[in-house]
Amino acid sequence: MAKNKDFSAGRRAFLKLPDKPVINFIRPPWTDEMAVNDHCTSCSDCVDACPETILKSDSNGKPMIVFDGKECTFCQKCAEACNSNVFDLSRSPAWSLKADIKPGCLQEHGISCQVCRDTCPTSAIKVDLEKRPFGQLRIESDACTGCGGCLSVCPQDVLVLNDLSEQREVA
Repeated sequence: MAKNKDFSAGRRAFLKLPDKPVINFIRPPWTDEMAVNDHCTSCSDCVDACPETILKSDSNGKPMIVFDGKECTFCQKCAEACNSNVFDLSRSPAWSLKADIKPGCLQEHGISCQVCRDTCPTSAIKVDLEKRPFGQLRIESDACTGCGGCLSVCPQDVLVLNDLSEQREVA
């Protein structure tokens, strides 16, 4: 019989329901959670218009970003396809996501891996050669668009996107 890792035989735990997991959606550029919840009709026109196919529908049919090997090119096709007031193209920047490198990068351990730097379309990832003996990767915040191009290429999964407007990690 398989054991449920959330199950506790204690008397108090018996009465407590397990907490729901926190799911952090990344909404498309030029929008946010409130605009999606207030205006999105779940028509999926924006999802169908995404040439990179990184826009998917969540369980409620609302658009969310799934970085599965491709990046957002900020082509605006999602916004142009939307007939509701979900997107605001006057937003600058398009969103407040920025890449960050968590501990565990191969470069920190003397293994020369700069795949993220090589794939970054804005050259926001640099090698700081002041850090001896191998250098250290760093992200120039001003150059990072949060496109997600670096996320899937990292062999250690140490690259994340942080939502600077809410100070939380989202991907």
